[in-house]
Amino acid sequence: MSTTGQHIETPTATIVLVAEKSVEQRYKAEARFVPGAVEQNRKARWKLTRGAPHTVLIILPAELPVHPPAMNEDHFRLDSEERRIIALAVVAPTAALNAATKFYFRYYAQAFEARVFEAEEEARAWLSAQLRSTGPA
Repeated sequence: MSTTGQHIETPTATIVLVAEKSVEQRYKAEARFVPGAVEQNRKARWKLTRGAPHTVLIILPAELPVHPPAMNEDHFRLDSEERRIIALAVVAPTAALNAATKFYFRYYAQAFEARVFEAEEEARAWLSAQLRSTGPA
């Protein structure tokens, strides 16, 4: 993965600006969805992109447990309202994470395309296609 060299570490994730309009957010295996953690990650993405629209790849580690209380809030509402996210792909490598993430995005519809994948390569390819379909900046 080539990056622009800009990244932010939060207690739950490493967020990297991998290209001008692309962010990867890799959750740490020990991460827990405690109040404020998802908000910290959103603020880090906005800081890296200077508030410009961007794609997001979120990578969940297989060790991360499903945290049902985290499903009770629309964590991407501000991104959706502000039109900050062009498209979002989540890599959820286990059956439990995959099912919970798909359920979450069915329940909380967004103004951007959101898809759940099992593999990073497929997710990156989909995000690249989404970015290309938006045309020049």
